[in-house]
Amino acid sequence: MQALEILEKALAASGGEVWQNPRALRLEGVADFTPHGLTDAAHFLHFDYYTLLRVFPQENVEAHRANGKVRIDATYGDNVFFKLKFDGQKSDMQMSAVAKRYGKYFEWSNNFGFSIIRHAGKEGFQTIRLADDQVEGHPCHFVQVTDPKQNVTVFGIDCSTFNIRLVQFVTELGFHHRIYADFGPADNEPRFIQAHRMRVYFDGIKWIDIQWQKAFVNEVLADELFI
Repeated sequence: MQALEILEKALAASGGEVWQNPRALRLEGVADFTPHGLTDAAHFLHFDYYTLLRVFPQENVEAHRANGKVRIDATYGDNVFFKLKFDGQKSDMQMSAVAKRYGKYFEWSNNFGFSIIRHAGKEGFQTIRLADDQVEGHPCHFVQVTDPKQNVTVFGIDCSTFNIRLVQFVTELGFHHRIYADFGPADNEPRFIQAHRMRVYFDGIKWIDIQWQKAFVNEVLADELFI
């Protein structure tokens, strides 16, 4: 198979048109935060409330830049770790003193990239099939996507299910990759397949392990949530 054929199968497996062109997504769950991979009491935090709100842009030509609207909240007990918001024009980064120690790791340019796969077949994009490999023992096709701004993103796509198990790209902080697992449908209609576990790594070191417990697609998310 050529790269685009693999990507088309991945989009179909994830939910087809609805997954490729969603309006909005709301994810809620918990997460374990291990900055620099550290798990001692001075660094480890368990977020008992971790949520992502996302309004997707209709067009996307730059993988590693904030677009559309996004909000991420993390709390532990009665403590707010951060509230990160982007309203489509500007960012509002409300971070606790603890979160500010790691502020550069939360910048959008160091984290955005996954959604570009939804646009990879459009004009101005380049796709290349790379050597197959495995992700957590699952045989995967690897596809490189270069956006019109020449940002490069690599995806690992399951050879059997065509679930997207890996994304990786280079940031100002070094090599970034995420591993996705526990795939299942969103909690509402229409059909939309969501990875309910996501692990985030910088330079091969795990920074956060997120378990999404609820997923809702195409709800109306008020503009005020992102301001």
